[in-house]
Order: sequence, then C-alpha cells, then structure tokens
Amino acid sequence: MGERAVFPGLIGNDRLRELFRSELSEQKTAHAYILEGARGSGRHTAARMIAAAALCENRADSRLPLPCGTCLSCRKVLGGRSVDVLTVQRGDKASIGVEAAREVRESLWVAPNDGDRKFYLIEDAHRMTAQAQNALLLSLEEPPPWVTFFLLCEDSSLLLETIRSRAPTLKMQRFSPEDTEKWLRGQHETAHAEPDRIKAAARLAKGSLGLALEYCAGDGGEIERYRAAAELAKHLLSGRKSDAAVFLTTLPKDRRSLADILSLTRAAVRDVVAAGKGGELLFYPPSDGIPQELKKASPRRAMDLVGALGDAELDIMANLSQNVVLTALLLKA
Repeated sequence: MGERAVFPGLIGNDRLRELFRSELSEQKTAHAYILEGARGSGRHTAARMIAAAALCENRADSRLPLPCGTCLSCRKVLGGRSVDVLTVQRGDKASIGVEAAREVRESLWVAPNDGDRKFYLIEDAHRMTAQAQNALLLSLEEPPPWVTFFLLCEDSSLLLETIRSRAPTLKMQRFSPEDTEKWLRGQHETAHAEPDRIKAAARLAKGSLGLALEYCAGDGGEIERYRAAAELAKHLLSGRKSDAAVFLTTLPKDRRSLADILSLTRAAVRDVVAAGKGGELLFYPPSDGIPQELKKASPRRAMDLVGALGDAELDIMANLSQNVVLTALLLKA
C-alpha cells in the first residue's frame, strides 16, 4: 500500500503537506501559523484542509486520505459550517480593528462543540491594525490547548514582529506559468478557452492558481489589458511613432486601468532586455519567447523605455494630465 494521501484537494505545496503530515501524526501542531500567499494562492483552502484533517473522524484510518472528506466533521469544516472553525473577516472595512480581536479573546476559552479542537482563521491578517494585533497578542501567547490560529496574509512583513515571533510563517507555493497553463487546461471552467487567453491568464496570475482561474474565466478585463500592453510594447519599440501615437488614443481613460497597462508594458519591454542576457521572461511565455519584431530593438533603448514607462505610471497615479503623460512617453520612446 502506498503512502497515505494528505490534503488531496490541495494543489502542489509539497513542503506544507509534508510538514503537517508529520505534525498531525505526532499531534504536535503549533498553536498558531501564518499562511502567506497572494490572493488566490490557496491559503484559505490550506487552512481549512488542516483543520479538517485535525478534526476528521477517520484520521486514525491510514487506508483513507487525510482529511477523508466524507465524514460529518470533514463535510462541516470543508463546507464552512463547522462551529469549531471560526473565521474573522474585515468585511467591507479597510482593516480589522481592535473589536474583532477582543471578540476572539472573549470566545477563546469556550470549549469546542463537535470535536476536541477549535480553529480561528483570521483572513487578511495583514490588514489588522496595530491595536488589533496587540490585542490579539495575549491570545497567541497563551491560548487554551485546544485552540489553533491561522493568520492568512499576503505579506507577513506587515504584521508586527511580536506577532511573527509567535507563529511560524508558511509560504504558499507559487506556480510557474507553464504549470499554471497546464492546470487551467484541466479545469472545467477554462478547458476550452482560447490558448492565448490561457497563456495571458497564466502570466498575469504570477503563480496564483486562483487568480489565473479568475482572469481566464472572468469578464476579460485583465486579459484585455495584457493584450494592450503587448501591443503598446510592440509600437513603442518598433520606432514607428505615428503608429504608437494612434494606439495611445485607444487606451482606457480610467487611471487604474491605464496604470496597469503601463506596468505590464514595462514588464514586456524588460523581457526584451532579459532575453538578450539569457534571463527569465516575466511577461512573455518562455515557450513562445520574445516576438520576432521586438528582437531588433537595442537593449539600451529598451532599458531607457523601461524607465520612461515607470515614470509614466507614477505620473498617471499622481493625477497628472493623461495627454501630457502619454505625449512625454511618446517623445522618450
């Protein structure tokens, strides 16, 4: 019989899987963990999988995966219905305030209802105010033996050092664009999407499967901005300023969208420099490489354009006139 499957619903993240395979079998889990990863990286899924595994009614049966996914406890946890898995959210607020942390502290010593463990999932933990983090600190230092915290965040450096020192940080795996493309082709929602759309979504997601699925199956706004950036890079590096000037008039007037396009264009032009030095491509799929018409651009010119695009992006977000900013960019190209 092969090794027992642990977290069968979690894609990749072998390091996290092996860590909890050992800790769950030895019943030596920490009282708190920081799960760090971009939006859509699977941190929420991982936290629920770990909680389900700890509460699984069949956790002693090595013939079944862990969590089994079929017992009543697993169905409750994975379905978001377990009273022993409590979620702290910021809702429509910009941050998680001190009141939320105090509510956690007040409920901390209430014993588990269904099982022998209780879990707190603090979503967007990096959005906790300093006051909220300080209020939570005592709960993290001396929790009841049956309590485990999961602090889900995009950037753990935004948490106070006192918080980070009391919980190990586990980083969610970032997937390569090639692996992301392969995964998207196997998903029901995107299996029949256009190949170019799948490639663009895989590049835009920057290693996040959830974001890749959202981009590929969504309304297409992100994909259109990616395509616009590829077209803008081609016009700016071709040297045909008349074509570039016409294309600039077609770009969106919304500042956020325009800034995104300029940022993506900068990544595309940066790839021209990287390709000449054998570096990693960030914008273009490695399987396709740099478009043929861009290979003629000199690295020096591309480097100058990277700087000009960065300046233009900052100026747009600083509310400078879009016409003035784009005209200046065209003159520098």
